[in-house]
Amino acid sequence: MRLTIRAALLAAIMLATFPAFAVDDMPAAAKDVKPAAGKSADVKDYTIIRLGPTEIKNSEVLEIWKGLFPGGSAPDFNSFDENIRQNVLRGLVSERLIYDEAIKAGIDKNDEVKKRLAALERQVVMQAFMEQKAKELVTDQQLQAAYAEKVASAKGQEEIKARHILVATEDEAKAIAAELKKGSDFEKIAKEKSSDKGSGANGGELGWFTKDKMVPEFAEAAFKLKKNDISDPVKSAFGWHIIQVEDRRPVQVANFEDMKEGLRSEVANKSMQNYVESLLKKADIKYLGPDGKEKPFSTSLAPAAKAGDKGDAAATAPAEKK
Repeated sequence: MRLTIRAALLAAIMLATFPAFAVDDMPAAAKDVKPAAGKSADVKDYTIIRLGPTEIKNSEVLEIWKGLFPGGSAPDFNSFDENIRQNVLRGLVSERLIYDEAIKAGIDKNDEVKKRLAALERQVVMQAFMEQKAKELVTDQQLQAAYAEKVASAKGQEEIKARHILVATEDEAKAIAAELKKGSDFEKIAKEKSSDKGSGANGGELGWFTKDKMVPEFAEAAFKLKKNDISDPVKSAFGWHIIQVEDRRPVQVANFEDMKEGLRSEVANKSMQNYVESLLKKADIKYLGPDGKEKPFSTSLAPAAKAGDKGDAAATAPAEKK
C-alpha cells in the first residue's frame, strides 16, 4: 500500500522509537482486537491534543491510524501501550508543525507547488465524481444480470486444483521429474527448488483454476492430467514446470450475496468505461502530428489487440499467482 506523506511520517516516527515495531510483531491481543460494529458512532469525540490555538480531535487520530494499515485491517489504537499511542500523536503534531513552518517559508507560493496542488485538486475532484457516478450507474438489475452471466458461463466448465514446480532449464525439470518418479515429496521439492517463490512457499500450491486462467502451454498439460497425476516437464515463457493435479470438479459458482461486491466492481468498471467513451465521442478532439497535420484518434478505451493475443487469460501464468 502506498502511504500518504502523513502516514509515512507517523510510521517513520514509530519505527525510529520502536525499530522492531511491525504489524506482524504486535502483541496478539492488539492484532485480535476488532472495533465493535457501530462503536465509533457511540463514542463521543473529544480533543486529544491542543497545539497552541489548534485542536486535534481523537477521531482524526483514529482515521490516520487506519491509514497506516492495508485493507482496513488496523488494530484497535487503544489496545497499544501509552508509548506507541504517543508516538502516533507526536507524528501528527510534527506534521502540523512542519506545515506551519512551510507556510511561514512561503513554500505554498512556489509556482511548482501551486502546479502540484492544482493537479492534486483535479485528481481528488475527479475521483470523488467518478465514485459518485459509478454508484449512479450500477443497479441491482445489472448485478443480477451479471451474476446470471457468470452462472451460465460456468455450465459445463471444469476446474482443477494443482501444484507446480517452476525451474529455469529443461535439465533441472527432468532431474526433478526423475526424483518424483522415485517417490520424492512434491511439496518438499517445490519449497526447496521452485523459482516461483509465491507458490513454492506453499509447496507449489496454485489453488483452483479454470483452463483460461493459465498460459496455454501450462493449461493444456494440466487439464490432460488425471487426479494425482504428475506431468512431464512443460515449457512456458516463464520456464519449465512440473505439474501435479490434486483434484478436479465442475466449476463452482459462489452465491449471489458472496459475489455481489465483486460483481458491483466489475459492472461499475464497465459502466464507467462506457460513460468515459461517450464523453470522448462527444468531445471536439484533434490529434496532431509534429507537422501540424491531423491524425486518426480512437475514442475506444479497449486495449488494442496484438497479433496472436488470446486475451488477459493468456497473460496469466502460474508463476504470477503470488
